Amino acid sequence: MCIGLSKNVIRTLCSAVLALTMAGCSEERTLNDLAQFVETTHRDTVPKVDPLPEQTPVISIVYRADQSQDPFARSNVFGTPEAEAVPEPEPDPLEPDADRVPDPLEKFPLDALQMLGTMRLEGSTWALVSAPDGEIHRVVVGTFLGQNNGKIVAITESDGVLEIEERFRGISGQWEIRPSQMRAGR
Repeated sequence: MCIGLSKNVIRTLCSAVLALTMAGCSEERTLNDLAQFVETTHRDTVPKVDPLPEQTPVISIVYRADQSQDPFARSNVFGTPEAEAVPEPEPDPLEPDADRVPDPLEKFPLDALQMLGTMRLEGSTWALVSAPDGEIHRVVVGTFLGQNNGKIVAITESDGVLEIEERFRGISGQWEIRPSQMRAGR
């Protein structure tokens, strides 16, 4: 598919390309050229090695099994009972009262309970809470509910909200308070 080129012109172009290619390969290359290249390239290169980090001295303690005290004796490892008087732990002020009789709504998880609404009667505000067993319970501030020692701390009649503080044992082993809310009609 030549555009107006004759066969003679094409032959001449191919011959010229072939001649130039052969001229580039005519110089003989040997391994001596490679060795000379490597030698001249790395002649001025100086290797740099970072110094080793300084080592801390090791303190050597020699133990002789004689009349000396055994370093692995129970009293040396765990201490003597007389030396370490363990103080009586202070009572946690957030710990729930274990002797209290549980309220009926403490049988159910908090998320299984549903607040139906609030009412005001003779100056006191109370709320209606539906339990999974189908019963409706009247609750006031101070009523316990939920399985994590939840206690109602406030009833907001205008918003239809129960403010609840749950007490649970935290990661540290201490009792902690987690605030939560229950809204009417979820």
